[in-house]
Amino acid sequence: MSKRWRFQIKNGMRWGIILSLSLLVFDLFERSFEDAFFSKRNLFRTLYFVLFGIFVIGYLNWKKKIKRDNSADLSHDNTINK
Repeated sequence: MSKRWRFQIKNGMRWGIILSLSLLVFDLFERSFEDAFFSKRNLFRTLYFVLFGIFVIGYLNWKKKIKRDNSADLSHDNTINK
């Protein structure tokens, strides 16, 4: 697996799970613990957030990381930076 995909999966899953869990906290005010955590609606929502996180958020974070790494490689005495 390439370095990019490992980065995207790691960041996307983290984002999707954190977002899903934070929304579950609000669901606990309206429903029981079992209904909130083990419902089909919640499982599909978690899957959607994780996939969205991997493919969209992970890709955007990868692009930002590459841009940041490439800008660090530029020397400060380069004529472009002056």
